[in-house]
This record gives sequence, structure tokens and C-alpha cells, in this order.
Amino acid sequence: MKKGIHAKYNGSVEVDCICGNKFEVAAATDGPIKVESCPACHPTYTGKQETKVVKGRMEKFLERQKKIDQINKSN
Repeated sequence: MKKGIHAKYNGSVEVDCICGNKFEVAAATDGPIKVESCPACHPTYTGKQETKVVKGRMEKFLERQKKIDQINKSN
């Protein structure tokens, strides 16, 4: 093992989730680590699926295309 090229390994780093859950992990980075999902809030672990209605890429593209077509027709 070469000296000076490996990251310092921290045995206990705090992880903060946006759901409010906090836990500790071992990592090679300094803490705290902020994450968007964790085992306490992720649907795979909890079994609860949230349905969010959002527009996909195609719907957004079609809306922009309609605006462009209207501008072209008016010119």
C-alpha cells in the first residue's frame, strides 16, 4: 500500500436525509453527508409508493412545439 495516495477512512460519518432521518455510516469522506432518500423513506424499503403527477419529456416538448407553431403561423 503506497503512502499518501489513499483517502482517510472515517469509521463514523453522520448521514442526514431530507425526511429528517439521521444515521451513521463508515465512509472515506468527511461528514455530514446529505441524501435525498434513505431506508426510512425510500419506497423500496417502506413499501409505500407515492404517485406524483409530473409532465414527462414528451409532453414538455409537444407544448414547446405548439408555441413554436403558433409563432410561425402568426408571422
